[in-house]
Amino acid sequence: MRVLPLLCLSPFLFVEGYAEKETFPAANGLVRSLVAEQPLLKNPVSVSVDVDGTIYVTETARRKVADLDIREFVKFGWVPRDVELESIEEKRAFFEKQLDGKNVFKGTSLEDQNKDGVIDVGDLHTISEKIVRITDKDGDGVYDTSNVFAEGFDSEVTGIAAGVLAWGGDVYATIAPDVWKLRDTDGDGKADKRESIAHGFGIHIAYAGHDMHGLTPGPDGRLYWSIGDKGTNVTDKNGKNHFAPHEGAVLRCYPDGTGFEIFARGLRNPQEIAFDKHGNLFSVDNDADFKGERERFLYITEGSDTGWRNHYQYRGSAYNPWMEESIWKPTGEHQPAYITPTSGNFSDGPSGFAYNPGTALNGTYRDAFFVTEFPKGNLLSFKVKPKGASFEIAESHTVVSGPMNVGINFGPDGALYSADWAGGYPLNEKGAVWRLDDPKEAGTAVRKEVAAMLKAGAKDVSTTDLVEKLSHADMRVRLDAQWELARREAAIADLHQVIYSSDSGQLAKIHAMWALTQQGRFFEKAFHKLATSDDPILRAQAAKHAGETLKTSDRNLISLLEDPDAQVRFHAATAIWKTGDGGSIDEVIKMLESNDNQDAYLRHAGVLALSVSSAEILAEKTLTHQSAAVRLAAAVAFRRLKSPKVAELLRDGDSKVVAEAARAIFDSSGIVEAYPALANLIRDNKQASVPAARRSI
Repeated sequence: MRVLPLLCLSPFLFVEGYAEKETFPAANGLVRSLVAEQPLLKNPVSVSVDVDGTIYVTETARRKVADLDIREFVKFGWVPRDVELESIEEKRAFFEKQLDGKNVFKGTSLEDQNKDGVIDVGDLHTISEKIVRITDKDGDGVYDTSNVFAEGFDSEVTGIAAGVLAWGGDVYATIAPDVWKLRDTDGDGKADKRESIAHGFGIHIAYAGHDMHGLTPGPDGRLYWSIGDKGTNVTDKNGKNHFAPHEGAVLRCYPDGTGFEIFARGLRNPQEIAFDKHGNLFSVDNDADFKGERERFLYITEGSDTGWRNHYQYRGSAYNPWMEESIWKPTGEHQPAYITPTSGNFSDGPSGFAYNPGTALNGTYRDAFFVTEFPKGNLLSFKVKPKGASFEIAESHTVVSGPMNVGINFGPDGALYSADWAGGYPLNEKGAVWRLDDPKEAGTAVRKEVAAMLKAGAKDVSTTDLVEKLSHADMRVRLDAQWELARREAAIADLHQVIYSSDSGQLAKIHAMWALTQQGRFFEKAFHKLATSDDPILRAQAAKHAGETLKTSDRNLISLLEDPDAQVRFHAATAIWKTGDGGSIDEVIKMLESNDNQDAYLRHAGVLALSVSSAEILAEKTLTHQSAAVRLAAAVAFRRLKSPKVAELLRDGDSKVVAEAARAIFDSSGIVEAYPALANLIRDNKQASVPAARRSI
């Protein structure tokens, strides 16, 4: 029994402490212990532990109350209009029209929140999301103090506070329609400086919980996060528009909001994302609750489309490409070629997602990922192994069951922290934060070293010591050292020395390469050194990062298209796309022909590389190519180029090529100039491939 005597002192809340610290055994020597609970926090969604041990939690009060759920408004005819929305401005106008104080929405969560006697759009302004700061005043491991770090997130188009990250002295929060950068400059525990570094997320009402979340630092020093299928329509700081309004996505930008990009798209609702020690990005995407369907484990790569569209949710008994074309499966007879599919269906209601940085928990969980299953109250662990150009789950097990954990994150002490919703789906004003760790490992020398290094930061560390830290057992220490070295122009020679030295380990070489890439200094000599390594991981990394800095498709890069390792070939083809050099189209075509559609990720990389050529050259090289695999890839490349030349593939002798060409013409915004050719194909009804083409429509 916990005893919780309370003393409330605004704006802080103090809890004198627990009479008895509750602990619960978990798998493989791990133990779950309670860190904090209501009234220190309530309705928590995500959690982040700063380098000094301060915990930041997002609290939602708007879920289904002011951030609505479309399922409650089906009977009012909202779905067709919601599916049409393509901007935050359109969403705001829709609410203003519908919630005018005259329409009545009985049986929904809408209430007169501001007590003005009517239910109108003003009621969506009344409730604010919050970011709560929780501290352990007496250092006993049980947190006893909390205060509101930031609030005032309460416009009619504001979503829920679904993501938080303490990083580099700032606190980032994903609260649609904005990504917020917050800072406490005067040390009073409250954010007195805030800036929206990206705006235009959460266009659709859609399902509750399909929000913006998953904040994590990338190995390139950029901020990454995810959004569910409420959509993205962002105009960046340079005035460029980024448009993916009907699907979920992974986004990224630099810490100041510059360099915004849609990294990957076609997701449904990946709550959180995580990088492994080699910079590969993964998540588990929620399913759509269709009969027989399951969640997708995803290797998320730049420029990829994993196939989900918001309107698939509402098709009912009508033809649904998501199911009929096996988009949710690893493979299928009618699966589109434009997607990068899952390598396996896994989990149930995935929410929190994290990767062991290297020294956390214990040896059993080195290189392990963790995912929470919200409806079941499970925390699962799994590892991955290569599968061609992608990955698959190698092993998995349940670590612990019980709390309704949502977000998870590793703390500087090496423990895994989780935000516990403490109940079912409705808001209940409860919540907790749990710590999962191995008591035998907590407080060991390496753990104390990591915590001290993370707290001190890398700014005042000598270049020599930073180079040494590139080999550290903890990925967070390595990244801190790498990011600081990338800021130092004088460190360029030291970084090259790491790459050239036979004494440098694999991880040190990788981080040196990443630092040079951040500087824009990963040039030919260093690339050639690693591209000829006996280690396929180093060759793959070399290929990947050559695409960030080389201006043309280096011959050594092109030669990697024939590497015996599929992941090296994948990164080489992707790098050719990044260089924007179409001069290697013949070699790319040769790779695609050799692959013969066996590896969807190799095909995807090949498509990217093809798409840097002009439509005219692409047509010349592929339309009559003997390989159907090449022509299929060309159909997808024409799709990316939005070229009407794809219509010529409607006459192809291979039904899969025809179907893919039809998809390219009709899907999304479509290729209007090719509509007549597609209409003729359907009307003539002479080719055997017509049913497949019709299925795609």
